[in-house]
Amino acid sequence: MLVRWLLSLCFVALASTLAHADPASRAHAVRRDGAIAVDGVLDDAAWTKAPMHSGFSQRFPKDGAVASMETRFAMIYDDTALYVGVWLDDPEPAKIRRLLTRRDVDVLADAILIGIDSYHDRRTAYVFQLNAAGVQRDFLVFDDTQSDDTWDAVWTGDAATTAKGWTAEFRIPLNQLRFTSRDAQQWGLQVLRVVGRTKEESSWARWPRSVPQFVSRFGTVDGIDHIASTRRVELLPYASSGFGMVPVAAGDPLNDDFDLRGNLGLDAKIGLGTAFTVSATLNPDFGQVEADPSQVNLSANELFFAEKRPFFLEGVDLFKLPIGTGDNTVEGAFYSRRIGAAPREPDGDYDYIQAPTSTTIYGAAKLTGKTAGWSVGVLDAVTGEETATIVDANQVEATPIVAPLTNYAVGRLKRDFNDGRSSFGLSASAVNRQLDDTPLVGLLHDQAYTAGLQLQHRFGTSAWQADVSTVGSWVHGTTDAIGRTQRSPRHFYQRPDATNAHFDPTRTSLAGMGASWKLGKFGDTKHWRYGTGGDLRTIGLELNDLGFQNHSDRLVQYVLAEVRDDEPGDDVLNWNVNGDVFWVSTLEPRLTDLGFECNGGVQLVNYWQFNAGCNLDHRPEEPSMLRGGPSLKLEDRVQGYASFTTDTRKSVYFNVGAYGGREWVADQIDGGFDLGATIQARSNIDINLSTSLSSRNDPMQYVDEVQDTLGQTHYVFARIKQRTASVTLRVNWTFSPRLSLQAYAQPFIASGRYTELKDIDNPRADRYGDRFTPIEGSSYMLADGTYTVNTNGASYAFGRPDFDFRQLRSTVVMRWEYRPGSTVFAIWSHGRTSEIADGRFQLGRDLRGLAEAEGEHVVMIKANYWMGL
Repeated sequence: MLVRWLLSLCFVALASTLAHADPASRAHAVRRDGAIAVDGVLDDAAWTKAPMHSGFSQRFPKDGAVASMETRFAMIYDDTALYVGVWLDDPEPAKIRRLLTRRDVDVLADAILIGIDSYHDRRTAYVFQLNAAGVQRDFLVFDDTQSDDTWDAVWTGDAATTAKGWTAEFRIPLNQLRFTSRDAQQWGLQVLRVVGRTKEESSWARWPRSVPQFVSRFGTVDGIDHIASTRRVELLPYASSGFGMVPVAAGDPLNDDFDLRGNLGLDAKIGLGTAFTVSATLNPDFGQVEADPSQVNLSANELFFAEKRPFFLEGVDLFKLPIGTGDNTVEGAFYSRRIGAAPREPDGDYDYIQAPTSTTIYGAAKLTGKTAGWSVGVLDAVTGEETATIVDANQVEATPIVAPLTNYAVGRLKRDFNDGRSSFGLSASAVNRQLDDTPLVGLLHDQAYTAGLQLQHRFGTSAWQADVSTVGSWVHGTTDAIGRTQRSPRHFYQRPDATNAHFDPTRTSLAGMGASWKLGKFGDTKHWRYGTGGDLRTIGLELNDLGFQNHSDRLVQYVLAEVRDDEPGDDVLNWNVNGDVFWVSTLEPRLTDLGFECNGGVQLVNYWQFNAGCNLDHRPEEPSMLRGGPSLKLEDRVQGYASFTTDTRKSVYFNVGAYGGREWVADQIDGGFDLGATIQARSNIDINLSTSLSSRNDPMQYVDEVQDTLGQTHYVFARIKQRTASVTLRVNWTFSPRLSLQAYAQPFIASGRYTELKDIDNPRADRYGDRFTPIEGSSYMLADGTYTVNTNGASYAFGRPDFDFRQLRSTVVMRWEYRPGSTVFAIWSHGRTSEIADGRFQLGRDLRGLAEAEGEHVVMIKANYWMGL
């Protein structure tokens, strides 16, 4: 099937018209003649000698209409920097939204964005933004439309108010850009304006909302001639110091309730010519990173947490190697949080433990760049061996190894051609662990490798898009380590009814492959968009040594269509309705899901937005429900959601959402709601408060797999009544564009009470009630937190699964950028956790329990100093 797909793709690509509209917008930059003070006023004589450019058109609300307010810009350069001056007329200067935030926060304020495609590859751009309060923001755009808002450049800019509106002034050092060594440069250019109070968006180079393109729609700027390549060496040493206070159990001989902390490290960037950069970090510190949100995981799969560490976020566009369907998939061949992750807990019984919360990263380096249409990215990191100290009931102390010395590497080579409409990429990754003579040799792979191929192509005036990506994996380890992988929730080789695989206890390696594809008309149309795609994975695909993967042995296929209208009317600004049909099977094949999804949204002229959707699922059976047992037949399910957002231009606006699902045969029901408020208390203070409450009543919650005294396996399930509640508070108080205070807090409560215990003994029975035997009456008893079940002359036992979990996480960070690129952070992190095996959700009792729990406190000061050499 995949071969037929590739052949048809090649035929379509060769037969299509490769026409690409040449942007008509052209600008001209001149060499600086006179001093420029970057203060936003634009009264220096040099600006009077530079040609001005205008002619902006709207993107929103009236796509293609002339911008309602005049915008002009001029460009000047010298041997070290590019200067951009922008004059933004506004007939009502008093209504300009000048919101003061910390750097890199995107808020609905009056703003101007400068996009520079200095490679002129129509795929990559550096975007610099100033709002009317002079707040800076920057981000990187790659693959034409994908953005990386963690990219940070060292540049200056300011804004000023005038009687006719406002002005903005940028100074962008050339060493922050990447360009060719030609004497005469020609770069892609886009200038975008946002009017905060009306949400109007206008662009200098025409950029219709109907096209799925960004950088390839840029205009051009010329005149930047005879600029010498600059030496690009940036050093960012840091020092941190502080203390921690944590609760310690009485009699704990290993841990102190107070400890001093400190660290030194260095980040560096070194330019290799004008096109390549080496970024390195030695002994990195991530103390200013916000804590992960609290969650309770009752599934067999790992939870995904987004990367927040600056080094692993910045400039990683080349290393994004997703698998699966959908633009927001989190599965992929590279998941940077594997590097420096928390070590595994040691095996065995112990009373006390002192263990590291993360693996030490000795160092990491990235090589990135682009030349002659080729993009290159290589990342390598080394993490150290970690040990824990444990003390058992006999006061015997041991220091088991909990993480091995490990090297992680990932690389990608990509070629753009056809004016950026097509690309071809190769990727590879490697993980090597030093496991000899350690207890981890039977738990982890000593080697893990992946290789991939990516193809992207736009055709038919770029309205049509075809994407294909493949990935292969090979892992190696001892028979115990590979046996654990075969039995893991990603594979379940031990399933007794599987026809395409079987558990092999003698294996020392495992290999697999995956592929995903997409073909459709996704842009350059005012109304209809449609397409098809899919995802295939063999049962042996294993990416989790350096990637993130939850599933294998599956084939997903879908067909989708959307109708939309972005032309404003008397009552509606825009609306859309989309739907898709999908089917999922194993590769045996065994149909596991057949469904239909629909979604719709509408934005009214008062800027209120409404969304709703539904999902109808027919689920013949699910191979993973018994977690290694036979497939379980499931019932059809209906899900739906609805939400609305009030006018985000207001100083106070709300987000409200509700969702729910229902299985009538099994009497399963779940639902919840989310309520959020964003308050612009002052122009420099914004508050976001949100609350979430969910309820789940599911009769088929997995509890345990146990063997009875006669060796018979039992799959224990129960009805769970789960309640989850959380409140999240974020406060941003900005004193100046370079001094800000951030506060984050989230109390979280989750409870689960298990009733209607059952033994799944006929999982594929047609009738729901025939799939299990209830555990009831005198057949079982509960004592000391353990259920004991007597059946057919045998007995088995399992632990009581009820839970009541409470947690508070909070962080306060003061950030002061005391000079460009150099920052001081003051950080206070606080957390507390409480847990009981009750299972009942009682808000008052749970909040009291959380308040009475002992707290953890970490106070740190971190300072870095940027040096450009």
